[in-house]
Amino acid sequence: MATASSVIVVGYAKVPVASASHSTHELFSISLRIDRQTSRITQVDSTAVTGLVRDWLAGLLSGIDFASNIDPVLAEIEDTYLGHAAGSIKQAITDAWRRYATYRRG
Repeated sequence: MATASSVIVVGYAKVPVASASHSTHELFSISLRIDRQTSRITQVDSTAVTGLVRDWLAGLLSGIDFASNIDPVLAEIEDTYLGHAAGSIKQAITDAWRRYATYRRG
């Protein structure tokens, strides 16, 4: 069987009680499709409640090299997402980044 050209990485974080999504999800998750050769994110999905936030995350993350430093992405979220779930979003992305780093190390 041939190796797929991409890998799916999922990151998780607890959702704050004050967040709109807490009524439907206790965990926020972000799913990333990453090209195995370039480490670039090619597709993004999440459990964000609104389509606007899901689209914003996809635009923010699509095309970045997920093998590199993600601090600029986390800073962008801190500067531009003014909702209760900012910490959960950053934590889920960090969780996915750690999972991908472990995968790359083999």
